[in-house]
Amino acid sequence: MPPESAPRAPRDGFRPDIHGLRGLAILLVISYHLWTAGRVSGGVDVFLFISAFLMTASFVRKGTSFRLVAFLVQRFRRLVPLAALVLATTLAVGWLVLPPTRYEGLLTHAWASLLYRENWQLVADAANYMAPDPQRLNPFQHFWSLSLQGQFFVLLPLLFVGAAALERRSGLSIRRSLAVVLGLATVVSFAWASHLVHASPTAAYFDTGARAWEFTAAALVALLPPLALPPWASRLLSWSGVTLLLASGLIWGRGAFPASAAIPPLAAAAMVMIAGNRPDDRWHASWWLARGPLVFVANRAYALYLWHWPVYVFALVVTSNSNPHTGWGTSVAVLTVSFALADASTRLVERRFHGLPQLTRLRYAGTAIAVSALIAASTLVGVSSLIERDERAVADLPADQRPGARALTEGDTPTPGRGTPTPVRGIAPGDTSVTRDWPVLFPDCDPSDPAMPPAPELGWCRVYQKELAPPVKTIAIVGDSHAYQWLTALVPLADARDWRIIVYVRPACRVGSPSEVPGCPEYTEEAIAWLLNTRPDYVVSTGSSTRATEPEHDDWGWAAAIAPVARAGIPIVNLRDNPRWEMDMPECVQRYGVDDPRCWARRSDKLAERWPVGGLADLPNQHFLDFSDWICPPGKVSICPAVIGNTYVYMDSNHLTRTYLETLIDVFAEAWAREVDA
Repeated sequence: MPPESAPRAPRDGFRPDIHGLRGLAILLVISYHLWTAGRVSGGVDVFLFISAFLMTASFVRKGTSFRLVAFLVQRFRRLVPLAALVLATTLAVGWLVLPPTRYEGLLTHAWASLLYRENWQLVADAANYMAPDPQRLNPFQHFWSLSLQGQFFVLLPLLFVGAAALERRSGLSIRRSLAVVLGLATVVSFAWASHLVHASPTAAYFDTGARAWEFTAAALVALLPPLALPPWASRLLSWSGVTLLLASGLIWGRGAFPASAAIPPLAAAAMVMIAGNRPDDRWHASWWLARGPLVFVANRAYALYLWHWPVYVFALVVTSNSNPHTGWGTSVAVLTVSFALADASTRLVERRFHGLPQLTRLRYAGTAIAVSALIAASTLVGVSSLIERDERAVADLPADQRPGARALTEGDTPTPGRGTPTPVRGIAPGDTSVTRDWPVLFPDCDPSDPAMPPAPELGWCRVYQKELAPPVKTIAIVGDSHAYQWLTALVPLADARDWRIIVYVRPACRVGSPSEVPGCPEYTEEAIAWLLNTRPDYVVSTGSSTRATEPEHDDWGWAAAIAPVARAGIPIVNLRDNPRWEMDMPECVQRYGVDDPRCWARRSDKLAERWPVGGLADLPNQHFLDFSDWICPPGKVSICPAVIGNTYVYMDSNHLTRTYLETLIDVFAEAWAREVDA
């Protein structure tokens, strides 16, 4: 029998069945990543549970002899070197394989992973609408669970130290004091998780406080005294745990993690642990968990978890697959490469390197941690400098090499077949910076100013005013980010005419959007009430609606919502919406070139032949500004391109870049004078 398939000799509380459970958990994680995108296997929850269980059991055995510094150094000595190797390798491959639009996220998440705060970076990205496409797969995002473990590898031992100190001073047993503290922490954390999964599901999934109960519950299980179960009961409990774990992803995989939906996989792990280890009983699940393929996988579980996700993400990029579900051919390739890398790194790092006798001494173990982290950090700095060098080269392009919309006035109408060959680089506003080419940020609204919205927290509320003197007129921008993006063209007009601009928009929420859009009804009600109360000189918003996969259509919700404002005599300036796409357009250009059919479309596929104004036609005080000819230039074959005048038109799949809109400032001012001032 190969060494890896034979049960290990018991040592320091080692349980082969729990080791095998770790192998089963990683197989579930990889399977669900490859074939069931959007579902959660529960495997990561089992990882967290096992880590806390074993750590607590080890501490209870050591009691007052537990040494915090020695524990932390030895624990991170086993975690950091391999993680640093994967991090540095992923950075280098990412720089070569990924399009520049992903570089910013690559660097940001690499630093977060190195510093064990990737879970909080993912929370910040989810809450930040302006973050570069938070839905895009990042080769480092799987570090969120390792970040959680790292955080609790510090927090839980601090509780252990406190419990040991309490026992030395008062005689209160470690088990009792820990049981009280961990019990309270479990209840509080679970209550917080239950609240957060409804208030902010994405934040809940990665939130340290919401995940804490999984660690503390495992620690409580570790405090339980061994149960003397009869053989039949132990067998039933062990197999029930394995069965429940296998069923967890199928039944609860789309539930509210990490609240109630996380209970089944954790209960499954607890059942296996409580059932005990029966190495001589073939009818017991522990016998099977400690043998064959599961042990082979378990021995490589940490490396396999680290490698499989970046391999999977890079495979999707190389195969130009925007669908997270991989075919069988790609899946086999991902599994083969992941297992090869995991096996090699396990042999070289986890066995040979960590087997060095010198690393049992704190001085050398601490040095190993520092050197590994320094190598990863140096790689990060090096890749960052290469990216900054390329970005500076684009920023230094003279204005005549990036005319944007001004190229259209010179008769340079984009047509299919006249673009730049694949791949495309060096297009203004910059291959990396295009992902954050939003309008310039202005100060937040002052809640004490009666002219400001009464509930600014419902959206983005910002103010632009040239001088402190009273403005000649006030312009209110309401709606979603598609109305907000035109701030770039409005500011110069406000400068020239001494106007004040008040921006009150809510991302992904048009005024009058359907009631099922979260938070939109409340925002709409507040926005309309504010407009009627303050009576701005003009209200600006989008007056049509586009979709990535549907034709442009009229926005009846906007017309119905704004009707009271229009009838109150307040002029409404409607901007025609711009096309939306299924793919990130700068990335499309960088990967395939502007000639590729994925990076442009016929105008008739994106926009209606005429602006579908719908219910707006029946309202008074309506003005219409249509810049679609500058986004989808007319011609023999009118198309909507990704690049015009060596300038990205879009910063993502649907928002116009600030740089391109800056080239439309004069056109915008002329249209305002013609259509609004007349």
